[in-house]
Amino acid sequence: MIEIGETMGDQPVNKIVFCERSWKTPVSILAFLILLTFAWGAYLLDNYDEDDYFHGTDDLSVGQFLARNIAMPDVQRLYYTVPPAVVGVGGGGVNAGPVASGAIVGANGYVITTLHSVANVPNITVQVATSAGIRSFPAQVVKTIPGHDLALLKMQTTEKFLHFRMAGVQTVVPGQQVFAFGRNMAGAPLVRQGLVQSADAPLAVGTTQITHLLRSDAVYSWEQTGGPLVNAQGDLVGINIAATGPTGKVEGFTVPASVIVSHLQDVVRFKTGAAAAGPARTQTVAAGSSNWWSKARAVVGGPTAVPGMGMNVVQGTVTTGIPSGMPFIDTDHVGGAQIGGYSIADILGLVMLALAAGITGGMMTMGGGVLQVAGMMVFFGYGMYLIRPVVFLTNVVVYGAAALRNDKAGLVQWDKVKPLILWGVAGVIIGYFIGNAIGDSVVGVLLGLFALIMAGKAVLEILQPNAGEDTAESIAAAEDDMDELMAMADGTPKAKSAGIALPEGPIRSVVLGMPMGLFSGILGISGGVIEVPLQRYLGRISLQNAIANSSVLVFWASVAGTLVAFFHGASTGLIHWEAPVTLALVMIPGAYVGGIIGARLMRVLPVRVLKGVYAATMAAIALKMLTSG
Repeated sequence: MIEIGETMGDQPVNKIVFCERSWKTPVSILAFLILLTFAWGAYLLDNYDEDDYFHGTDDLSVGQFLARNIAMPDVQRLYYTVPPAVVGVGGGGVNAGPVASGAIVGANGYVITTLHSVANVPNITVQVATSAGIRSFPAQVVKTIPGHDLALLKMQTTEKFLHFRMAGVQTVVPGQQVFAFGRNMAGAPLVRQGLVQSADAPLAVGTTQITHLLRSDAVYSWEQTGGPLVNAQGDLVGINIAATGPTGKVEGFTVPASVIVSHLQDVVRFKTGAAAAGPARTQTVAAGSSNWWSKARAVVGGPTAVPGMGMNVVQGTVTTGIPSGMPFIDTDHVGGAQIGGYSIADILGLVMLALAAGITGGMMTMGGGVLQVAGMMVFFGYGMYLIRPVVFLTNVVVYGAAALRNDKAGLVQWDKVKPLILWGVAGVIIGYFIGNAIGDSVVGVLLGLFALIMAGKAVLEILQPNAGEDTAESIAAAEDDMDELMAMADGTPKAKSAGIALPEGPIRSVVLGMPMGLFSGILGISGGVIEVPLQRYLGRISLQNAIANSSVLVFWASVAGTLVAFFHGASTGLIHWEAPVTLALVMIPGAYVGGIIGARLMRVLPVRVLKGVYAATMAAIALKMLTSG
């Protein structure tokens, strides 16, 4: 054994034990943790911003963020946290500032603002404050509520945003502390603290009176128009409207959250806060809506936008609402039965519209799509970006069933239909993007002109001497008999001698297939109203075969339109599948039953009555669409 101080050869040997345990593993772990700490600190320093934007707030509401992340006095934390969910709404021009403010109410980029601010803006942009500065996103109108001066916008992006949850109180007590936010011309946030002065206050603007409004002294500038009024918990009490009173002073009004949820819950699944401070909860609020039939009765010739509203400050008569201290319960917009988050009134309204469209299409084999699109625009305020996928999906089911019935009856001429399918699909894809590019206002005018032409055509047919009192079925049978006789006499396979004879080949396929798809894509209609006449007068096909062939083409064009609308909408963040799918599921039964009823009416009612109803319907649509600008 070698002891301390002994030598082994010429080298001394140290027998003192430094460490009997292995030290490399714990030291390596410690060094790694030290490096990780420095890396994390560097990341925090690199990503820290003294800005009104917060990382990791995807899918969070302002109220949820306040409850989880901020420990400041109430007023100070509101001023710091709310602005990221307040946007500027502009016209998209070079160096154009906002014309109004808005509030983000959905993590997917849904924004609510005032309708009069964006009614005449061709290219809407939404300016959002981020850690990288102000960013602008193009936006489209998803739904409008003219009676309450509301517009729901959707930013064309798949990004997530900090957003507001709706104030979950069903009563409003004057004297409640509130904060009105907005963005000024430079895009900077502005806010004023105030009180709710009165509830259920009306605002007369021209011949229109907006009801169920709140009065607040927190609104003092037009730049707060369209912006949010929030409570101390950061929840959205409502959307602000700046009006000028008799003295010329700016008066503040607010469309309350109960009204907003009632009218827009079919598109946005709102988050709602508790009546008192507490954990955030997500729910769909049940609310009744305005009666669909009363809206339908007054719609022709009625106002579609609130008259007298300027771009920024409305001119109106200020009326005092409920006296201070008295609570107000909005029974018109809070409560009521619901199914799947939709009020019974909304469901019945959509079903009735689909039923009416189905009856119109069943009676005259055309025009149902025109009524459905116009009804969704006028009665419910939906934008074409939402209407197109709903109509396409509805047509897939309705016309798919019709095509199967016609095929079993042996009426589909597959040798003539197959060459047209590809062109119909191409047409609907091209038409979809054309319709998106020209905008809803132009589409509305085109739809009105189209309905006017259909009404005129029906009137001319009524005035023809041979219209008589025969049924549509007997006339169709007589035409088929004449077609067969003429075909036998000529010795040709042509089923109808009248019309233009198109030679077989690609040109014929393009002429007979693409127009139907183009009109369907641009206007959102089924396209049968275009295809049936083309099949009869250019394809020289009998009425029954033309209808059968058209059902097949509309089905495949609708399949393509559905795929394009959903893929393009989802990829650009323009739509989310829940709303159009749900709306289509609501409308499909009504459209299907309406088609059956319309087909039965066609067999029993005189042709003059059928065409008279059709002409009146198309004329009403034309009048409304052409005078709603």
